[in-house]
Amino acid sequence: MEGLKRKLKKNGMTVLAALAALLPFASRLLWRSISIDTEQMINTPRQILLSWLYHERPGLVASKILFGQTKFLYNVEIIGAILFLTAACVAWAYFVRRASRQERSKIFGLLFPLLYLTHPAMTEQFHFLLQSMEVAWAVFLCLTAAGLVSEWLWQRRPFWRLPVGVAAMAWGFCSYQSLVALYIAAAAGLFILYYDSERTESGKEDAGKKTGAGAFWWKLAFCQAAVFALGFALSRAAAKAGLYLSTGSTEPTAYVAGMVKWGRRPATECLRELYHYGKQTLFGQGAYHSLAYLTAAAGTIAMLAGGWFGRGGKEQKNGKKRCGRSAKGAAYLLAGVVLYLSPFLLPLYLGGASQARAQMALPFVVAFGWCYLLHRLREKPFCAARLPAMAAACVFCAAQLWQTACLTRTAYEVYRQECILSREIAGALEEAGVPEGACVQFVGRWSPSPGPGMVRGETTGYSFYEWDAEKAYGSTQRILGLWETLGYRYTAVEPAAAPAGCERAAAMPCWPESGSVDWDGATAVVKLSPE
Repeated sequence: MEGLKRKLKKNGMTVLAALAALLPFASRLLWRSISIDTEQMINTPRQILLSWLYHERPGLVASKILFGQTKFLYNVEIIGAILFLTAACVAWAYFVRRASRQERSKIFGLLFPLLYLTHPAMTEQFHFLLQSMEVAWAVFLCLTAAGLVSEWLWQRRPFWRLPVGVAAMAWGFCSYQSLVALYIAAAAGLFILYYDSERTESGKEDAGKKTGAGAFWWKLAFCQAAVFALGFALSRAAAKAGLYLSTGSTEPTAYVAGMVKWGRRPATECLRELYHYGKQTLFGQGAYHSLAYLTAAAGTIAMLAGGWFGRGGKEQKNGKKRCGRSAKGAAYLLAGVVLYLSPFLLPLYLGGASQARAQMALPFVVAFGWCYLLHRLREKPFCAARLPAMAAACVFCAAQLWQTACLTRTAYEVYRQECILSREIAGALEEAGVPEGACVQFVGRWSPSPGPGMVRGETTGYSFYEWDAEKAYGSTQRILGLWETLGYRYTAVEPAAAPAGCERAAAMPCWPESGSVDWDGATAVVKLSPE
């Protein structure tokens, strides 16, 4: 009982901070809304599960089956995501305490969830409700895997941590490929914390242990890379097995192959896109970025470099010992570089900017970087940078929470307007004599009206009525998928017949004018806009 009380006391603030950060997401239990692709999970779940196998994400399918979510349950998906994201933060706080070996690591337990879970990129990811619980589970698996593997590499016992960590890693990777960068960031962060704890454990660098040698730290880094390679290989094997079961081939589908721009576009174009993406990330441009990354990176790298070079003058003049310490410090600095490069690994692989929802490493790096800075500054109570750094962290927390609330409100407001529009158009179809189940085609697009506090992101803020509108077939399939979730059942016009519907719409006025709905006895055409 006493042990349970201690654990609750240690993790209570982490749980409260995570729940506070997730409050905007939890508000969707009251203000319900669904996003793109969620309508397919509701109406045709088998199709979505197969598409995940095509996309080489069998881990998502396994998670859906494990949690009984092959039939979409709205409330379960949100509550499950909240529980798993909270568990991920608690697990991370636990591994940070184990790595840092000091109570001052409590700052990770309180500040980390607030910075991590409120990052706008996380909000964009969990805007896709159809997979929110399963992706949250995969995040928990990856952070747990990084902790278990790092502990085993450090202590070499108990052995069970290694296979469990590798299995969790593989499951996370084959659930969502972008979580590979998250694991790398977490492993690099723990490496830094283990180094720091060994540096301060006895008040001096070398205590006659093997950890005083630079070779130990490079061996640790090499072993971490080897275990990562094993977990990654297992995840790729699982992904190819799922692909083969669904398609009869292990060749990547057009969707997956099309993500990589190298070789399909000129190299100069890829480099230009990477440059703009890097600039956007560093200087906080757009709805999903802020200066939190740049300031955390600059402060942490300066601290790591200062810690390495700053000890150089105090080293003993024994050349061999200086060489060992220099190699040790180089491993320490390299871990910091890997940590802050991790958000760019996916864009570098793709040859261009990654989608905001796929940028799973950036929120972690921002949260870890600021926690680490404040953690180290607390060791220097008279440091002039301490109070400004704490104030800056609070400002970033508040700004991210506000942006998260705006994005969540935007999702609800767009869905509310979509429901009103759907009811009005369905009523117009009924007045025109269009029977339920008849063929319907939508021409053009409709965009929601912006309101106070609404923020348009990458997918947040966009309507079913404008999704895929630029394609020849238009938004018809998407709109009728939304309609089916609302109880209006019509059939989408065949793609071959879509050009004829566009010709009919050319002479029609746009919705909501009279004549914007036309029924010829076989197909109803609804004109939303001129284009």
